[in-house]
Amino acid sequence: MIDPGAGPTTVVGGTPVSFLVTGDDTAGRFGLTEHRLPPRAPGAPLHFHNELTEMFYVASGDVLLTLGGERRVAGPGTFMMVPPGTTHAFGNPGADPATLLVMFTPDGGREKYFRELGELLDSSPEPTPQMMEELARRFDQFPATEGLVAPEK
Repeated sequence: MIDPGAGPTTVVGGTPVSFLVTGDDTAGRFGLTEHRLPPRAPGAPLHFHNELTEMFYVASGDVLLTLGGERRVAGPGTFMMVPPGTTHAFGNPGADPATLLVMFTPDGGREKYFRELGELLDSSPEPTPQMMEELARRFDQFPATEGLVAPEK
């Protein structure tokens, strides 16, 4: 059992990401992370995975979810499943924090990806787009043609 806020955590671009279940815990079968999105956090830009199935559950607050061509602000209790090859994104467009649970199957080394991404984003000089894309590709994450932009207020 993991108490709230007690799991190993890294920070990715200002968003705390806690590792509730890792591939090490499940022989690589799945992983589960908790993303505590601050207000107006951009989250993840539009991307897809070739091998991973990703699942999202909004635990609190409002999260802008994009799945294929559908994009909407989703409240607590909303679930989204993303099959391999499907473009998706998430972010927090609102003025209040939000919590998003994200599950990957297979795990695909997501703990390592998020830790390396946090380190890269905190590095100086600022990482190049090529550096960001190279990291993502190593972990089965590929950019789509456009990014996630929060709607204007």
